[in-house]
Amino acid sequence: MCVDVFPCAGLRKTGTCVSEVSTFRLTHPSGSFFSVMEYGASITSIFVRDRLNFLGDVILGFSSLGDYLESGSCHGAVVGRSANRIRGAQYEWDGKTYVLPANDGPNNLHGGPGSFQNTYWEGKIISREEASQFLVDAGITNSFEIEGDAVILHTDSPDGTCGFPGNLSADVLYAWTSDMTLVIGYRGTSDQDTIFAPTNHAYFNLLGHDTGNVGRHVLQINTHKMTNKGPDNVPDGTFSDTRDTIFDFETPHPLAPTMSSADPQLLSSRGLDQNYCIGDDPFTVRSAAVLREPFSGRAMEVLTNFPGLQVYTGNHTQGTTGKKGNEYVPYAGVCLETQHYPDAIHHPSFPSPILKRGETKYYLTGYRFFVSS
Repeated sequence: MCVDVFPCAGLRKTGTCVSEVSTFRLTHPSGSFFSVMEYGASITSIFVRDRLNFLGDVILGFSSLGDYLESGSCHGAVVGRSANRIRGAQYEWDGKTYVLPANDGPNNLHGGPGSFQNTYWEGKIISREEASQFLVDAGITNSFEIEGDAVILHTDSPDGTCGFPGNLSADVLYAWTSDMTLVIGYRGTSDQDTIFAPTNHAYFNLLGHDTGNVGRHVLQINTHKMTNKGPDNVPDGTFSDTRDTIFDFETPHPLAPTMSSADPQLLSSRGLDQNYCIGDDPFTVRSAAVLREPFSGRAMEVLTNFPGLQVYTGNHTQGTTGKKGNEYVPYAGVCLETQHYPDAIHHPSFPSPILKRGETKYYLTGYRFFVSS
């Protein structure tokens, strides 16, 4: 596998120094490749083959750095410190209240200015051996076999960023595996107790980023449990059994019915934007879901040690001019975001998103691409 480095169409300023923003392209021996850039540690493209051997880009995004800077949709970005919503834009921990930006009505969504998705990361190429050691250091059981060189990106999030405590040091690893899995590894450590609950916000369309609505995509999720949410899209602390409901993907179903259902939890977000509970073992990577696109034959398995999977069907992608001037329509991509449960900090029954002072915490996610028969 080879890794190529390109300058983005833009510059960054650090102190008095102005330098280019780099994009890294990682190519698999099969010819498939993906690209990541230093702004937002964002995945900007994933080119994989269909059943006719055609190489196509399967994530939404933009053609220039400027468009990523102007968008609030987090296309392909690492989101955090705390992905998703926190009710009331504040939380209490160890007797102290931390106030966050109220940027989603009265709630906090994805942090705010200075968060992972809208800051610059420092990227560098690392060897296969170094990437493999990252996985060993994680202490998480997995079957990922790194293929060739990888990329690791680093950022320091200062104490008080978006109201969160602690100087947080964060790294994100991107690599291919031998079986065509795009691996994302997260690592964080802080000098105070803080929330470390990142995700990647890629919008997938396995037919191609410019092919319209993803309603025909067929999704299978390896659980029948989800968190319930209120009209503000924040979990209320209760759970539902999804079997025999519109939310049932334990057996494979197309996404389209969720885009027109009158279920209150779908109306509140104009489509699917739901957290599925996929496991409570933080030390084991497991299969969370499989997404298939029938026409192209492209398929993608989602693997992770995160406890939750947020499924969002791109309910608000309309009016966005994407790559090569393509106008995205509603439901143009589906996000399969491995993460902590939304608003976990307010619910003791949810897996905790807290990173303890001096602790180093890892999370792993894999998107395994293959052609479905």
